[in-house]
Amino acid sequence: MTGAEPGSGPSLVFYGPTAILSGANSVQNNYFTLRFPDRLETAAQQLGNVVLAQWRQEAALRGLHGPEPIPVRWCARPGGEFGDHPDLTAGPTDPAGPADPVDAADPVRPADPADPADPVEGSIADLASFAGAFLRLPQRRLVVLGGPGSGKTTLAVLLVVELLQRMREGEPVPVLLPLASWRPRVEHLADWLDHQLLREYPYLSLETARLLRLGRRILPVLDGLDELPAAEQSVALDKLNALEDGTPLVLTCRTENYAAAIGSTEVLRSAAVVEAEPLTAEEAARYLLRSATPQHRHRWRPLADALTGDPSCPAAEVLTVPLMLWLCRTAYQRPAPDRQPGDLADRCLFPTPEAIESHLLDSLVPSVYPSGPLPPPQPGRRASAKWSREERNRDPERVSRWLGFLARHLERNGRPDLAWWELDGAMRLVPRMLLTGLLTGACVALVIGALDGAVAFYGNGDGPARDLTTRFADGFTIAVLDGLINGLPAVLVSTLAHGIAFVLRDGALQPSRVRIRLVGRTAGAGARSGPEILARAGIGLVAGLVAGAGVGLLQGIGRALASGDAAWYRVGPVYAAFFGAVFALAAALTGALMAWVEAPVTIASAPGPRDLLDLNRRTVLLQWLMVAPVFGCLVGLGSRPLLALVHNSLWGIRLIWDAGYALRFGVLAAFAIGLGTMLSLTAWGQWTVLARTWLPLTGRLPLAAMTFLEDAHERGVLRKVGAVYQFRHARLRQHFAQAPVRHSRTSSHHRTT
Repeated sequence: MTGAEPGSGPSLVFYGPTAILSGANSVQNNYFTLRFPDRLETAAQQLGNVVLAQWRQEAALRGLHGPEPIPVRWCARPGGEFGDHPDLTAGPTDPAGPADPVDAADPVRPADPADPADPVEGSIADLASFAGAFLRLPQRRLVVLGGPGSGKTTLAVLLVVELLQRMREGEPVPVLLPLASWRPRVEHLADWLDHQLLREYPYLSLETARLLRLGRRILPVLDGLDELPAAEQSVALDKLNALEDGTPLVLTCRTENYAAAIGSTEVLRSAAVVEAEPLTAEEAARYLLRSATPQHRHRWRPLADALTGDPSCPAAEVLTVPLMLWLCRTAYQRPAPDRQPGDLADRCLFPTPEAIESHLLDSLVPSVYPSGPLPPPQPGRRASAKWSREERNRDPERVSRWLGFLARHLERNGRPDLAWWELDGAMRLVPRMLLTGLLTGACVALVIGALDGAVAFYGNGDGPARDLTTRFADGFTIAVLDGLINGLPAVLVSTLAHGIAFVLRDGALQPSRVRIRLVGRTAGAGARSGPEILARAGIGLVAGLVAGAGVGLLQGIGRALASGDAAWYRVGPVYAAFFGAVFALAAALTGALMAWVEAPVTIASAPGPRDLLDLNRRTVLLQWLMVAPVFGCLVGLGSRPLLALVHNSLWGIRLIWDAGYALRFGVLAAFAIGLGTMLSLTAWGQWTVLARTWLPLTGRLPLAAMTFLEDAHERGVLRKVGAVYQFRHARLRQHFAQAPVRHSRTSSHHRTT
């Protein structure tokens, strides 16, 4: 330290982190301790603010912040069927005893080893006590179980909000993440957490995300173990149990799935377990009365009296399900003279529980797809899926129509799984073959016709100069003529190829992956069998023969019509035989090559639906880049030996085939055959034909179909199970599958309010 000189002004002198402020004549006036910002703490507090704003807004959109939450009771399940040793979770307490309320003056009281921890139990209405009991758990590990529609995700959302509001310096940030995208066999949990943090909160850097995780400042709230493929749920539990001691987390799962998973592995170690208890008719009646304002309570009194007076009535059976109780409250929230909540208790109007469920489910879409403006985007968060703000604000009638189409498709298939590669089953085989052929032929005709027309427009050769009108007429004529010559065979070939492939596979085209890496070792086992490779070669042989013969015949006919020279009619069959042989050989070899370099994807362990779609698209494009040049070379260069074999003539007709023509023909043929193969013989091609083209044009799906499915999953209408979607409940699928889509007074009411 250097003292201040006498008579000098105030000075600031440091002793490490301590500073002394001295006045004139070295008189000490004050001292204080400097605190420099902790990078880890700053990042955690910033992330906590972003996550809190996110789930506060989401809870408001879902209607979870009402004055009277649905009183779902969560009871502790220590030890026994689902829990770990009681001394590792909540301690030797009475599981039936009430959770102690959290002292308002000390909301984050640490666990005292001498004081047994409270069991984590209570209700959403008593969320403060529930969160307090969770914070007092020895390891802060919790498993939330329940049946469909019991409110597991709702509890997770509200618990995250409550914990964030209590978060103090040094506490971990609870982050709610859907578990469906994790593949525990191939991706380490730490890497998956980092990627999910970057995906949901793109303002973070990878270094910051890892710093937070390694500093144990992230409390993962993992929603939906049951949404992983069944074969990976027990593997996921193994990976979670392999985490280092003391790592806090919350896990939600359907009870039946958790029971099946722990049948082949251990329960989540050191975790308390709570399970949703069924509501009673009295609790449902009390909720309906307490959630209504005093001015409107009389509207709900008849229904409440019916529930308490006859707990076995159809209305009581339905309204003891939290989802249905919420729909009832939402559907009748606004008064209407011709619609009263008491109507649900009228056995003449609604004689069965199914009738009440169907009536209430009519209000689901207007409730989860509100027609009002959306809130502004949140700083630090990614935009939800890839919808624009206008696209997300969908008309409930159109959403109901789209969901109805998907539900009817599943009902016809007799399966609950909505797989994007099986949407071609929504259209009969023959119309689908024609659609595939027409779309392929149109693309081939447009591209080749445009290229040849441009060459004819700009080219002049050795002939006389042409004026603009003549050039335009020549270019247009050649474009139309060459477009038809190449497009019509493409229609026929793609139509036949898709039909043959469907029959040989006995069903929808399956997603595939590339088995051979361009650099390094092979990407894994699972190569196509010999019969499959021969079958693909056979399809290529037939397709190439038809395509080549068609191009040759149409070329002769087209030239004859354009020139008026009937000799071209004799040339057509000659070129048909020549092109047919060349194309058949090239297509057979490339078809076999495509089958050899690809392998089927194991759907049970596949990534999520969009990831699998992206994987198959990359596979198809990579195959095109690998195989199209081979096909072009076989057509362009492989024709030379055939010409030499027939001495450049066939049936008295001389074959003109120079190097430039061979190169052009090979390139265009590679494009046409490659495009036809992609659209007619791959799962991604059929998705493009149907889900991205035909179904949106006919109003049965939106243009961004995959984003619509992701959005329906976020809104709770669909659930994700590995690479497929399912309706959240079988009853929900059956409801939307009813034809025609019904628009009840409830739906109309929501559209106008």
